[in-house]
Order: sequence, then C-alpha cells, then structure tokens
Amino acid sequence: MFKNKFIKLLTAAAFAVISISAVNTVSNASTVQASTFHYLRKDHKLVTLGYGEKLPLLIYKNGKHIYADDDPQSPANYTDENDIETLKTHGWKYINGVKYYKIYHYFTDDASVYINTKYFTKKYNDMSYLTVYRVNSKIKALADDMQHTDDGMWYGKGDIILVNNFSLWNHDKYVDTITPMWDGKHNAMKMFDYTEANFGGEITPSDFKNHCSKASANTKFLMNYGEDWYTNASLARGGMYHKGHFYKVYSR
Repeated sequence: MFKNKFIKLLTAAAFAVISISAVNTVSNASTVQASTFHYLRKDHKLVTLGYGEKLPLLIYKNGKHIYADDDPQSPANYTDENDIETLKTHGWKYINGVKYYKIYHYFTDDASVYINTKYFTKKYNDMSYLTVYRVNSKIKALADDMQHTDDGMWYGKGDIILVNNFSLWNHDKYVDTITPMWDGKHNAMKMFDYTEANFGGEITPSDFKNHCSKASANTKFLMNYGEDWYTNASLARGGMYHKGHFYKVYSR
C-alpha cells in the first residue's frame, strides 16, 4: 500500500527522497552570508508557493543559524506533515551559495525561515502517480500485507478510491489502491472520519479492469474531514484543494 500523503494521506507511492547527508549539508550552515534579496513581485506582495510536506527548514535568529529545538532530525525543523499550511514568500536570496525562498509567517517569533528553492520544482511535485477512480460494482480488495490475505475490505458501487499509477504501469500481480475510509462508500457519501484514514488494498489487474473506471475530472477524493480533496483535474495540475482553494503540493 502506498503511503498516505495527506491524511495524512498523502498517498503516496514513492515520494522523492533526499538523503540525510544532503539534509545535513544544508543544515550545517552557521551564518547568513550577505546577498541581494530578489523580490518575486514588483509590489513586494507575498506569493503563495503551495503546500510543503516535510521540507527541511533553515532557521536563523539574529543572523545565526539555529535548530528550532536543537535537534536537526526533529519535526520542528521541517514543514508540517500533519496539518495543511501553505508557504508564502516575498522572494529569494542566496545563503552560503545556495538559493532559498524566505518563508513568511511560519513562526510567531522573530526567527527567519528559509527553504531551498529546489524543493519547489517538479521533482518534488510529481502527482502523476495518483489517479482518482470510481468503483462500478462491488469488489473485494486483498489486504496490504506480505501474503495479500483475504481479510481486506470490500469496495462497493460508487466508492471513490485513489490508485497508484505506478502499480498499473509496472504491476507484477496487484493494483495498489486506497480509500480514506474503512468503508469507501462513506467517501462517496462525503462522510469522513479522520481516525479511519489510510485504508485500502490490492486488486488484481483483471478485477480492477472489470470493476473500476477513471473518475470524471472533478470527482472528489475527500481527505481531512472533507476540508481537503484531490480530483483528477487537481492532480494533473500538481496539487490539491484545501477548503476550496487550489494549492500546489511539494513533498519529499
């Protein structure tokens, strides 16, 4: 079963991963080297970069690099992976030779927060491995375990599921699917309980072909109490909807 990217779902099949050594290289900078600040807009208004999941933060206070809680591996030193928080910037500058966006309103104290601009690229925004499907007739999904046992859940007619396209293109035996409900039909009925998130199972390619079809462009795959959702249209644009507003999604 692929990971939940925003339920957190985030669903995700295999997100791009940066090595610990690379993260440490970024984090070891001790001072901010002077460089010109480049604004993204002439009027200096904030620009929304999108939603960032677990992106490493470079935090400075009084010109000196700090860790939020003195632990470089702590979640306090990464963007949140449990709650939607959009990232905004006025522009960018170089820190020790590396280009960073300055992230505004991320902390309430007087610390300055930066994120490497490389994380706001397609490499960390490839949502093409996810597609929203509709179940056309009742089908049993095998459990997501090493034996693919028969104690998985039933998908009913009208259930909305998310499919890992990588399993479609490169499957050996099973298509990898997920629903945010213990019973996917609740998702179709727009009923959602966060505590029942990240369920799903494996379906044989033949059963998948006979029982499922790609959902229409704006069919919602609901997450997070229905405040967030994917559609095939939003996935094609590299993002998701949060409370009705579209945001790009960047994850590592």
